[in-house]
Amino acid sequence: MLQTSKVFAQEDKAFSQINKYFRINGEMMGVYELWDFFRPEPAINNNNSYDLWVVRARLGALLTTSFVDGYVQGQYIGLYGLPDNAVAKPGGPLGLGAGYFQLNQSTNVSNIYLNQGYLNLKFDPLGLPGASLKAGRFAYMEGMEYSSGIDKFDGLKQRRIAQRLIGGFNAVYVGRSFDGFSAIYDRPEFNWTISGIRPTQGILSVEGQKQISDINIIYTALTSKKDALLSGTEARLFYIHYDDKRNTQVVDNRPLVARPSLNNEHLNIHTLGTHLLSLHQLESGSLDALLWGAYQLGDWTDQKHEAWAISAELGYQWIKLPFKPWLRAIYYQSSGDGNQKDNKHQTFFSMVPSGRIFAKFPFYNLMNIQDLFLEIIALPTPKTQININLHQLSLTSTHDLLYRGLGASKNSGEFGYSGSPSGGDSDVGQLVDISFMHTLNKHLSMRLYYGHAFGGSVIKNNFQGKKNANSFWAEVNMVF
Repeated sequence: MLQTSKVFAQEDKAFSQINKYFRINGEMMGVYELWDFFRPEPAINNNNSYDLWVVRARLGALLTTSFVDGYVQGQYIGLYGLPDNAVAKPGGPLGLGAGYFQLNQSTNVSNIYLNQGYLNLKFDPLGLPGASLKAGRFAYMEGMEYSSGIDKFDGLKQRRIAQRLIGGFNAVYVGRSFDGFSAIYDRPEFNWTISGIRPTQGILSVEGQKQISDINIIYTALTSKKDALLSGTEARLFYIHYDDKRNTQVVDNRPLVARPSLNNEHLNIHTLGTHLLSLHQLESGSLDALLWGAYQLGDWTDQKHEAWAISAELGYQWIKLPFKPWLRAIYYQSSGDGNQKDNKHQTFFSMVPSGRIFAKFPFYNLMNIQDLFLEIIALPTPKTQININLHQLSLTSTHDLLYRGLGASKNSGEFGYSGSPSGGDSDVGQLVDISFMHTLNKHLSMRLYYGHAFGGSVIKNNFQGKKNANSFWAEVNMVF
């Protein structure tokens, strides 16, 4: 989504200046979604075809001084026409509309709450240039500790790196914020960030005011900025400690009765990771490459946890051809658990990500999955982008589950992920999806999405009634 970074940048800059120190901004978004999901049979509540509406409004006020910035943002979220008969037994939620209903227990639900409210202390006047401390409630996008100012480079970061493990502010309509602090030391050559945060409720639940107090996250990253060490390249090393002791039962490939509750045996997971992102301008176009990897260890309730994930990507854009075609090849794989009885958990854990960025049609996520796909991007006009993805999906371990979910939405009662048995097969299927994005002006933009999933043997083992699925949504967004 090349234009996405521009839209976000416009949102950040679209402030109404009241005076030298005070500015306001806002956003209005309307969405229509149509779902035609896989269907299990025999099952009850297996309505797999429905539509829904979403309305979201945000209003913020920013106060800026030499020593401190302050920001407050309220959010209204409304979900309308949710299906009350689409949480199948067996089968689980049949699409995101069913997930919304399952968490909110109403076909029409809305709420108004504090989405952001923080102070950002700036230490430049005290002789520490580039040092700052943010505290309060704020949006958090792991992997976007700094922006280079180059649209294509920052756009790649936003859609292929940022929020893989910590995020969720915009990817699903309710969103997710974080309470805590973030200390930053930003210099021309590098950025060092260290944060201690707790996620708010949200994502699928409209009760976004509440903090998930039983999840504690420590994140730190050292990023060598673009061109600092290698021409056209940035590099990041990061560490995440995730501790989860909510009153809910974990989801993994063990029998249900063997899975402990997190308030008795919690998650204590350490993640070490890195990425290299490179972009080079050539005479006929631009060449980009990305390597991302993470290794996890720690405790998965009463099991030892050891897991990994990798992504390798390569792309080229022909800037002198009509529509400026951009072709990218992506390989992603994460570990799965091959033996439920060996007292070791080896499924890679996504924590609290912006999952829909990496799976726009979220019948899968980044756990126990191999995703090999081609991405084709075309720019018919400077303000229009078409994105076509062709995915081949399979399980890393046939002894593990096909996982779905976007991370914790509530402080108790649900884990945030669900899983379907593989049936001894690995083929999840193929996904073809098309996105259309158009920016009418600096205030108004629209997006259309259509995805069709061809269910493989894993899907067929779980959804006997309908083995293919469709997803469509249309979004209009206005910022001021």
